[in-house]
Amino acid sequence: MSNLPALRREAPDRLVLDSAQQVTPVLIALARAWREDPVGIGALFGDIADHDDTARAQAHLDGLGEAEHARDQLADQLLAEVGGAGFHLDHTRDRHAAHQARRIAEEARRMADLLDAHAHWITIEVEEAEREQTARQLAELRYLQGVLRAAGLPVRLATTPCGHCSCWGHHANGLPCCMGCGTPGHAMTAHAG
Repeated sequence: MSNLPALRREAPDRLVLDSAQQVTPVLIALARAWREDPVGIGALFGDIADHDDTARAQAHLDGLGEAEHARDQLADQLLAEVGGAGFHLDHTRDRHAAHQARRIAEEARRMADLLDAHAHWITIEVEEAEREQTARQLAELRYLQGVLRAAGLPVRLATTPCGHCSCWGHHANGLPCCMGCGTPGHAMTAHAG
């Protein structure tokens, strides 16, 4: 059994972190605890579910509701009653303990390498999409410039976007960047005059 969740590729662009192997022993411990005390464990499950329903209803409070914290405390209490969800590593000073530590480190490195490559791939896609969006917006502004010129109005095209958001019209009205950079009116805008 692996000590870390399994990282697998579900599709070329989709990774899944599967912790089924780590959850299985916890579920077995919960089943044993329920067999010993079905009423008490059942009541705890009910309380957790009730608090979860309330937490979902309070989702608009962005974590400020008390139900989410109460639910998590009850879940922690239940986990503690069944022995916790921790996996204790070998604490002896022998070759087995060293091998176990190295195996976990190798799993973690493999996961880190895969996740780093995935993050790099996502970054490239995001940057490419941003370049395409900027090119489309510049083309739209050049078209607007042509329309204004055809109407006999002198036009200058300012192309100094803040780079944080794509709300060009928002910036053109002198409002600050909606992503928080705070500088007003510095987007690509077509000016008559």
